[in-house]
Amino acid sequence: MRLLVWLIVIVAAALLVDRLLLWVEKAGWINYRRRGLSRGGATYHMLELQSVFNPGTEEVIEVKYGQDKEADESGVPPVPEDDEQDSGR
Repeated sequence: MRLLVWLIVIVAAALLVDRLLLWVEKAGWINYRRRGLSRGGATYHMLELQSVFNPGTEEVIEVKYGQDKEADESGVPPVPEDDEQDSGR
């Protein structure tokens, strides 16, 4: 009986903490469950740091960010998806 009471208390506390964190996320103070992690500069720098310790990831970083940079510097505007499908016929 005592174990069941403690289990109910723990589950209730976990649910309350979850609701509190969702409310704080809605207020814009943290990223918790709904929005996920941002994929900004911190992610890029973490991948760079990982490439120091694991050289195999350096190629992945070059492929992922190198293609975007190449497309941005080419000066050619992107082709809309509808035009790509029509030109293949």
